[in-house]
Amino acid sequence: MVNLALLSAWHVHTKKFVKTALETGMAELKVVWDDDEARGNAFAKEFGVPFEKDLDKVLKSKDVDAVMVECATTKHREVIIKAANAKKHIFSDKPLALTVNDCLEIKKAVEENQVKFVVSLESKIIGVYRYAKQLVDEGKLGRVTSAYFRRAHQAALDKNMLPAYWFDAAETGGGVTLDLGCHGLYLLPCFCGKPKKVTCLMNELYGTGNDENSTTVIEFEGGAIGTSHTSFVSYRMDNMLEIVGTEGILVISGSNESNFRVLLQSKNVQGHENLIPVPGENFPAYDEIPSAQFVKLVSSDMIQSLADFSIDTAITITRLIECAYESAKEQKTVLY
Repeated sequence: MVNLALLSAWHVHTKKFVKTALETGMAELKVVWDDDEARGNAFAKEFGVPFEKDLDKVLKSKDVDAVMVECATTKHREVIIKAANAKKHIFSDKPLALTVNDCLEIKKAVEENQVKFVVSLESKIIGVYRYAKQLVDEGKLGRVTSAYFRRAHQAALDKNMLPAYWFDAAETGGGVTLDLGCHGLYLLPCFCGKPKKVTCLMNELYGTGNDENSTTVIEFEGGAIGTSHTSFVSYRMDNMLEIVGTEGILVISGSNESNFRVLLQSKNVQGHENLIPVPGENFPAYDEIPSAQFVKLVSSDMIQSLADFSIDTAITITRLIECAYESAKEQKTVLY
């Protein structure tokens, strides 16, 4: 059994990720820490565990094997390094940190203390995106030349959608490019390879104090051009993935299993010479949510890390975020 400590209930996905970890039947939540005592106490009460306001005390506890880091993004570096130095295995929400230098310090602490680490990149587990990755890896689309990913919702329009602190850069470290946009920034390299150059445009339309509408264009080493659009000023939650290759086109729309629609045209897939829908039974199942995979990783003596959710993958995302904000601020293309 993996004994978990939750390090803050700040993140909007905290409850889902904790529940998923516990549903493995291989973990127990032992304690909650939060720098906001009211928030932490409420979460601890809901899960029937103690609240502890002293982070050092939590990390010194022999009853804790691993931590789930759901605190404000601007506090990740401090909290994660402390956890690593306390020899606790680490699950972290994304992004890992605000700068590559901070990420490298985290990596050093993780490796020196030989603790296991997982970053939550939950879009990678979605069946239709796994199908897209499968087609690319098998060459069914030929050489990928272009990929577009959009994730957008109405958080800047609907003031009740997210907690007010979600727009406080002192806690988030940035706006929509960092928060919602990170999904596109970690999915595009899955299809296009290693980034080479980054150009980004972003703006603020509704006075949240941060970027609310953003498009990042990435040139990849293999020649593909990827576009990641993200927005807090959309009508509703919306996702779109389009991959164009020399031998096919894949289009995926929708935001969940109930409304995903997939269209494929490929010279390498019989019956798909034209762009037509793909039957749902062709898609791989959803993989387990990363917090569940984390529990199983910690429980295993055979595996040290998960490639899809590794610290090096987390560093790639942070570097793309850095490049996007630098590009937008300086109005120039930035080398990755």
